[in-house]
Amino acid sequence: MKRKFVRSAFIVAALFAITLPAHAQRRASLGVAAGATFPVSDLGDATSTGFHVLGTLAISGTASSPLGFRVDGMYNDLSGKNSGSDVKVWTINGNLVYAFPGGMTATPYLIAGAGWYNSKAEGADESRNDIGINGGIGARFALSGFSTFAEVRFHNIFSDPNSTQMIPLTFGILF
Repeated sequence: MKRKFVRSAFIVAALFAITLPAHAQRRASLGVAAGATFPVSDLGDATSTGFHVLGTLAISGTASSPLGFRVDGMYNDLSGKNSGSDVKVWTINGNLVYAFPGGMTATPYLIAGAGWYNSKAEGADESRNDIGINGGIGARFALSGFSTFAEVRFHNIFSDPNSTQMIPLTFGILF
């Protein structure tokens, strides 16, 4: 049931972002980013702060329609506490991005979406595939020919029996 709901919401959001009227040119960007990943709740009890790397494809909004779309692929590496297992989490997320109008060099935005999460504890025979959601805030900084961004997001992975949660703090560049 959860999978159908998230999949349906993801498809509707993607179609909505693609079919928005374009009064100005939308811009596509490729980006790379990295930062710290802070485990929360049960994941925080078992692992320490780790790192992540991210690749992104962003379709920006326009002045008349500030809603854009972003697809992110992210790898998280979290070290186990007290000689516990390290945890690796791969994600692919589709996100809607609402950029607040009026920003010239710095444009604040809200980001939210859903996606697929693959996690594996070191030494485990199998990895887990789950769905999840994310949401957060950020700012994009326009520079000459490219831009940078900084953001923080909360990820909630719907795994059994409890949800897994993490907060990546990300700094990146878009070309």
